[in-house]
This record gives sequence, C-alpha cells and structure tokens, in this order.
Amino acid sequence: MGKMNRISDKRIFITGGAGFIASHLIEKLIDNNKIVVYDNFSRNALQYTNLSTHPNLEVIKGDVLDFDHLQRAMQGSDVCIHAAAIAGIYTVGVDPTHTVRVIIFGTYNTLEAAVINKVRRFVDFSTSEVYGPFVYRGKESDVTTLGPVGEKRWVYAVSKLAAEHLASTYEDRNDIEVATVRPFNIYGPRQVGEGAIHDMVKRALKNEDIVVYNDGNQIRAWCYIDDFISAMYSILLMTNSKSHVFNLGNPKGTITVFGLAERIIRLSGSKSKIIFKPHPGPEVEMRVPDINKAKLMLNYSPKIGLEEGLEMSIEWYRNHLDV
Repeated sequence: MGKMNRISDKRIFITGGAGFIASHLIEKLIDNNKIVVYDNFSRNALQYTNLSTHPNLEVIKGDVLDFDHLQRAMQGSDVCIHAAAIAGIYTVGVDPTHTVRVIIFGTYNTLEAAVINKVRRFVDFSTSEVYGPFVYRGKESDVTTLGPVGEKRWVYAVSKLAAEHLASTYEDRNDIEVATVRPFNIYGPRQVGEGAIHDMVKRALKNEDIVVYNDGNQIRAWCYIDDFISAMYSILLMTNSKSHVFNLGNPKGTITVFGLAERIIRLSGSKSKIIFKPHPGPEVEMRVPDINKAKLMLNYSPKIGLEEGLEMSIEWYRNHLDV
C-alpha cells in the first residue's frame, strides 16, 4: 500500500475501543499509528486479539460520562473515532435513561474534548436503527423514522440520531470535520454482547434450540466485519470528510431471519431445531441499505458474501464458545 493510500503517523483516539468493531479497526491501523483505546470494558473484544503487547497501543479505562478524564486522555490526538455507546436492542432497554445519557451526553463530552484538544477529524458511530422499522435501499438523505415514545427499543435510535445532529452542529462553529457512519448489521469473529448471528452460531454449535421471533420473515442485509473496516479506512483517508453520512453494509447479504437460522444450522453441521416465539417488543421488518454513496466516495465494494462470512464466523466461535 503506497504512502498516499495509507494512514500513518497519527494518534488515533477510540472511545469504545475495546468493542467488536473497534478491535478489528485497531488491527488495521496499529502498525503505522499510535492507538489510544478509551473504554469502560463493559464488553471486551480486545482480549481475543494479540494487541495487548503491541507497542503502539495505549489502553485507558474510562467512561465517556467522565468529561475531565476523557479530555485529558484525548490530549495530542489527531483523530477521534467515537464508538462508545450502550448497544443491543435488549441491553438498551434494561436502563433506558442510562442509554440516553451515555449516547447523548457521551457524544457531547467527546465532541467538547475533541475541540479543546484541536482534533481535526471526528468519526461518529450512529446506527441503521435511525431508519425505523422498515427501510429498503434507504439513502443517507432519506427521512429518518422515529418510533413512538415509550417503546424502549427506539430510545437507542432517537439518542443516536440526536447525537448525529449534535455532531453536525459542531462543524458549524469549530475547526473539525465530522463523518457519521450508519452500520447495517455487521457481524464476524469477536462479536461480543448481543447479535443475532453471534447468538445463533453459539446455539448451533451447542445443538441448542435457535429462537426465531414471530414468523421469521423479517429481512436483514448482513455485512462481514472486514468489508466494514475497509470502508472505515477509506473514510479516514478522505481529504475532507466534513458533513458526510455513510450507510455501511452489504445489500447482497440479504436474507430472512428464518433463512439465516437455517443456513447457520447447515454450515455448522448442527442438530439444532428452530423454534418460534412472539417478539417481546417492536420489530424491524426490513433493513436493507443503499450504499451507492459509499461506492462513489469511498470506492466501497463489499467482497465477502454471506456464506463465506458465516463460515469464518462459525469457525471462530467454534474455538471461542465462552464468548
């Protein structure tokens, strides 16, 4: 990779840096950059990597709600990637107030710290949940859909959308470039916490029943982690990422939830049975992104199909059933 196409000699600060996605991004960046992980380690995917002894890695245990600590930890950074959040549609409902505080106040604190430390490049992690219960080939410029007040699932989406707007306003009065990413169902090795593929694969490998909610005809487009990281790298390479929002996913990985469970059972050689249960809350019936903006601006072209990605994920979880 030529120097012009490589991110090098940067100090990159990552909130939520111990998470699933961040752990893969760090692997991509760490040989040529200094990486600072800032995380409270409520979830820890870093423990499944060989990064702990890398000389370019600095790990700081901290909370994005602790502004003073966050601001000090970010000193000297060139780039801030803000990936910290309460995530998972069931986890967010355990304490919705805390979910809102971490996402909105955490984003505010991280932006303020970035401005104080003169960080020029800021990448904000949002979510495909901002499109609501039904999105097919949704574009970044499309209207976002807010769920009804009182439904805990939508607390996460509304908070993330508010954080997007907040990040955007910081560009108006500060010397900072903000790019926002909306991940669409990213999966792969080291996914910790909630995740449909994570859960289904673990159950399949143990020959346990796999729960599919409602009739299983809900539709998702699944994107393997390596493709997502490729797009993230391209965003960091952009000469000007200001005011850009990117859908990052893989429309070719589209399948029903029932079809996904069937495929995982087949690929893992499992004896699991699929059982159906009513969904405990509001459900997303369809979620398929339009990624043309990412194709045009980032030269983004997902390479790993669903079958191949599932095979690699199954192999990893076969050796890490404790995750």
